[in-house]
Amino acid sequence: MKNLRLIAVLVVAANLAVVAFLLLKTPADTRPAGVSEAIAPLLEDTTQARATYELGDQKEKLNLIVISMDALRYDRSGFGGNPDGLTPNLDAFMEEAAVFHDAAAVASWTLPSHMSIWTARWPSIHGVTNKLKLLSQDQMVPTTLSPGIETFPDHLVRAGFTSAGFTGGAGVQAMYGFGRGFETWLDDKPFAGFDYSAPPALEWLKANSSKRFFLFLHGYDAHGQHDLTGLRPRDVITDYHGNLDGSIEEQARLREEGLASIKNPGDTADLSGKVSADDAAFLKKVYDLKVKQADERVGAFLTQLKAMGIYDRSVIAIVSDHGDEFMEHGYVDHGPTLCQHQLHVVMGIRFPGFTRRNDIKTPVRLFDLFPTLFDALGLTGPSGVDGQSLMPILRGEKLDLPMYAESDYRLFVHLRSIRQGKKKLVLDLSDGGRRLYDLASDPEEARDGSSADPRATYEMEQAVRRWLETTRTNPQDYLGLKQEPIKIF
Repeated sequence: MKNLRLIAVLVVAANLAVVAFLLLKTPADTRPAGVSEAIAPLLEDTTQARATYELGDQKEKLNLIVISMDALRYDRSGFGGNPDGLTPNLDAFMEEAAVFHDAAAVASWTLPSHMSIWTARWPSIHGVTNKLKLLSQDQMVPTTLSPGIETFPDHLVRAGFTSAGFTGGAGVQAMYGFGRGFETWLDDKPFAGFDYSAPPALEWLKANSSKRFFLFLHGYDAHGQHDLTGLRPRDVITDYHGNLDGSIEEQARLREEGLASIKNPGDTADLSGKVSADDAAFLKKVYDLKVKQADERVGAFLTQLKAMGIYDRSVIAIVSDHGDEFMEHGYVDHGPTLCQHQLHVVMGIRFPGFTRRNDIKTPVRLFDLFPTLFDALGLTGPSGVDGQSLMPILRGEKLDLPMYAESDYRLFVHLRSIRQGKKKLVLDLSDGGRRLYDLASDPEEARDGSSADPRATYEMEQAVRRWLETTRTNPQDYLGLKQEPIKIF
């Protein structure tokens, strides 16, 4: 009888272990309701709970790789809840990474967002907010990062890292300050994808893998200005019967038509009446095909890293710099709004030796990336930056970060936003307009609640205005401003 009882106990224990393992692979917020208190402790990843992610004792041996998947929306990824299987390779990478599920860009388009990653500073501080800047009332000159502002790659070079960047050009060209200090920097093809940037990156790795290196890899594969490879959208999306063709020329036309509707301070880019719901659904399907191609190319690159023996001796981060819109807010593309579809980005870091997914739900900023990587590796970076290391969060501590964002996209708009909990306020500096959203009840940001909640609106606006003082931004300089927009993209 005792043996039978022992066998029964062992069987129950084994079943509980299997259930715990299966549920452990499921994100906490999607686990079935009603999991018993007895089983719950088994679901906690105690290995990750004890992980410090501190790699300072290995910093002389570890490489650093940052991959930027331009224009990739968080909600198109499998780990972001998308059921369509668009990102199997990215999802597999994230299974071994610290995944920041609520990471936000501090700008809604490529150039200022990447420069904020590079510097861990708000766009208004680093100053690279547009490709051109006003020199006088009737003259514009190319923008470049001030020599007085240090970048994190600057410090990597000083620390002895051999540095190389392979990009899709356009908004991440060396001329804006991105290539400063790099031994190699590729940016000669505008809006190029990973099929262009990854092969030379792999060749460079073959020649430099014995060195301690920093590699930046970037591609525009999901971007509206990057064509699908080997596919015509209308040939593969057969349930659409409208007039659009999904080309980059068409995307540029729609983008400019939307921006042309901004005629007065406070106006928003508006394509209503020009892009139907069916059109928007078609464009989103084209985008999804691009996301799938981007994922395949990044997956192939990661496979080569493993084959070369580099994968497990490198800290690898994969991010996106902004998202995209498909008429969720009356516009197609990105830049002139600060909606979550544009700001909610992908951000995950794989640390060697920690190969189980760690889901982080705390709101963080994309420009916290380099401070976190430097902290983990025990490196010294630029001082006085706005970004912060996320290592305390990875150690299980709480960190309440100020969540701001801004856009002066091509001088068409002048927007600033703040998130506090689930409340989000967008302030239009050009006319003082305020829009308040409750992301808990209105995640699509379809309803302006500023009139219904005047106290929260006032308090959050004052918080934005106090922050503007720290970024040396004078709101009065923008009020009623009718600048000539920048006509290049």
